[in-house]
Amino acid sequence: MKNFYILNGRKVKEDDITFKHLKRGFLYGDGVFETLRATNYKIFMWDQHIKRLNQGALVCGLEISEEIDLVRRDIEKLLTKNRIKDAYIRINLWRERPESFDPSGERRSHLLVIVRNYHPYPEMTYREGIRCIISKKCFRNEKSPLVYIKSLNYLENILARMDARKNNCDDAILINTSGYLASATVANLFFVKKGSIFTPSLDCGVLKGTIRDLAFDTSRRYGIEIEEGRFTVDDLKDADEIFLTNTLMGVMPVREIKGVFKGKNFILSMSLKEELSRKIKD
Repeated sequence: MKNFYILNGRKVKEDDITFKHLKRGFLYGDGVFETLRATNYKIFMWDQHIKRLNQGALVCGLEISEEIDLVRRDIEKLLTKNRIKDAYIRINLWRERPESFDPSGERRSHLLVIVRNYHPYPEMTYREGIRCIISKKCFRNEKSPLVYIKSLNYLENILARMDARKNNCDDAILINTSGYLASATVANLFFVKKGSIFTPSLDCGVLKGTIRDLAFDTSRRYGIEIEEGRFTVDDLKDADEIFLTNTLMGVMPVREIKGVFKGKNFILSMSLKEELSRKIKD
């Protein structure tokens, strides 16, 4: 898998990116990131992702260059030149210095863009749905500012995913410290009852996903009621459907949550998946 890199506005090779650049991000995870898709050489939902990147940078006290739109131009030029019609893009922003723990008001940052071909999830995964557990080890702290941004430290998410794998499942559903449903490890959570869609509200410790927003818009446009709220694991037990959303997977049906839910009805999930897939490709 070949990666392409743009570091601080300059196209570079992998060997040009040194520990000198990566140091503070590596040592402290002092930064934020965004993951994007591009099709037909155009980046999907750029403005929404950059808005969220700016919000994360504000929380962390980081500066983003006012020329961020030039980064978009550079990415799309790179996509066109290398004929990458379907792309995975990750934008990483981290504090430039110092080496010591205390940043002492330093706001300057490095910006690294990673681009490669996007490899979709197998179609069979959507047809069959994935299996999840309810995490008993990791919890969302809805009072922490970090749960509302995409920080460079995803260790808690990784531990929850590892626990899911140990249980022969694909992902983990996280609840918050108050006992309410929050999200999956890297995706927003939705469930369906009697034709209506429900999802945990943002104040439950939920990242405001770009595809989450799109699911809201699409559902309302087709007259499907969608409601945010505070829900518990018990609310999932009699669900008709459960699905997850993020930029890379789109809409992913869930066939089982171990000990809680089993389902084979993906009608609404797959309809949303197809509609969102069309939007990405437009």
